Amino acid sequence: MRKKLLISLTISTLTITACSSNSPKRHGSMPTEIFVTQIKTNGSKIFNYSLIKKMPNQGKGQMGKGKGGGKHGGMGGGMKGGKKPDMSKMKAKMEEKAVNKLAKKLSETGYCREGYMELDSFFERGHVTIKGECNETATAQDKKTFPNSEE
Repeated sequence: MRKKLLISLTISTLTITACSSNSPKRHGSMPTEIFVTQIKTNGSKIFNYSLIKKMPNQGKGQMGKGKGGGKHGGMGGGMKGGKKPDMSKMKAKMEEKAVNKLAKKLSETGYCREGYMELDSFFERGHVTIKGECNETATAQDKKTFPNSEE
């Protein structure tokens, strides 16, 4: 039940964050960071860390295109007037940035003092989420500093 709540909270936060900007051109803007913690009754400390960057052309002019199954292609093979961006390089760069920013966040907050193990990760254009569990169990101070939102 708590896992579903944590996932729901993360998705809701991501949705609100993604929809909250009215600024038309924020290509140079900083990524939005979301850090959600949960301490389970057995003392294990779980977290979800997300890094979201609004990408150029994201959400603009896309509706109504792609009738007939949404497939693009044909002989031209891609974008007008230029090379197709290397998505694997963009993804790797975003992943590296997220891992580095997560390390900084964990250091700043003191949430995982002895490191963590990655439980799951999600990497997509402009969006990275890493779910992890701290190597140490929660102390009484941890429970005060990082209270669960559903309690």
